[in-house]
Amino acid sequence: MEIDLKYGRSHKQLKLDDKNLIGVLKLKESSGISDVIAAEKEALANPIGSKKLSEIAQGKKTACIVVSDYTRGCPYSRPDFNLLLPLIDELHSAGIKDEDIKFLVGTGAHRAHTEQENVDNFGKEIVDKYDIISHDCDKNNVSLGTLSTGNELLIDKVWVDADVKVISGLITTHYFGGFSGGRKGVLPGIVARETIRKNHSMIVNRDVDIAKTKGNPISDEMDEAAAKAGVNFLLNVVINDKKEIATIVAGDLDQAYEEGWRACRELYLVPFKEKADVVFACAGGYPKDVSLYQSQKTINNGKLVLKEGGTIVLISQCSEGIGSDTFAKWLAEASSLDELLNTDPTKIVVGGHTAVGNAKVLKRFDILVVSSIPKDELETRFYEHAEGIDQAVEWVRKKHGEDFRSYVMPQGGLIYPCPEGEVCSP
Repeated sequence: MEIDLKYGRSHKQLKLDDKNLIGVLKLKESSGISDVIAAEKEALANPIGSKKLSEIAQGKKTACIVVSDYTRGCPYSRPDFNLLLPLIDELHSAGIKDEDIKFLVGTGAHRAHTEQENVDNFGKEIVDKYDIISHDCDKNNVSLGTLSTGNELLIDKVWVDADVKVISGLITTHYFGGFSGGRKGVLPGIVARETIRKNHSMIVNRDVDIAKTKGNPISDEMDEAAAKAGVNFLLNVVINDKKEIATIVAGDLDQAYEEGWRACRELYLVPFKEKADVVFACAGGYPKDVSLYQSQKTINNGKLVLKEGGTIVLISQCSEGIGSDTFAKWLAEASSLDELLNTDPTKIVVGGHTAVGNAKVLKRFDILVVSSIPKDELETRFYEHAEGIDQAVEWVRKKHGEDFRSYVMPQGGLIYPCPEGEVCSP
């Protein structure tokens, strides 16, 4: 069998004997919304658990709309729609002027957007007319006090100074936050590095898991931070396997978000029959495979279908290499995986949290990477390297034998594998 897999902005072919393939794990068939703007306007006119944005903004002077950074893949701007324009119309109808509307890119601890990335993600009509600011986790953050965990909520002043505060973005599964979207627009999106660090250091907690929203300390703290930050309105979308918008939710932060993540869970949950020796997990192409750092969701989703000691073959172009200097340094300087796993949580920094999380996976499974990252950069960081998919298949045969059994995950960063007959995280 030959299976087409996305690789950056191109494709690669995986060839497997039928005897080696248990199945291809992919999202349920789902059509995208045919008229996105009409659906969005309907959602804005009938918000979940909230007044209309135009009513909330009445009598206010300034607004801040948080937008996701390019790594999230939120389809803000496409040839036939722009998700941001109906939001702006709502603010206009309340009397807020263009010059008083700011877009704050929720970069978290990622780098700032380039001008071209702003155009590509938000549309030229937005870039030409509005102030777009990339959040800087090391500058211009002010304190809103301390959360119940003891973590100080240091947040972007642009957000604090706005009269109307709106969060937008994409909901997908997330390997330690439960789901992305919603409150993640605040934490980690627009908070200070130290606030992110303390939150993400809880990755060592056993209750941290994919698709788990309650009782997950990282997710619970994100909820509390967003409540304290004073979010007035939420607009989130869910996409299908073709990156088309399948669901739009708008309204109250908690109520609209819950409806959104439940729709995401319903679409992304994929049952599987048995555990495999190998999973060929594709990150899904650009922008989900821009770096090894961004490919962690795929790795963590892939592990769910494996027997102990199995192999994850990660297919991810990684045009930006490893993608985080801190992540790369922590992996390179660790003498062993146990050293990473035994890290004092108070010492875990942003980027280091991903190294610790990755060590959890590497301790149990081999990760064989098909990417543009040089062999020595991978092998000095506990990964295995393959020049291409054919070589990866040969590597797998040597380890697991000619009759190895495998799954293929063409959109590994999206799906939520769950054993048939089990109830996975709500």
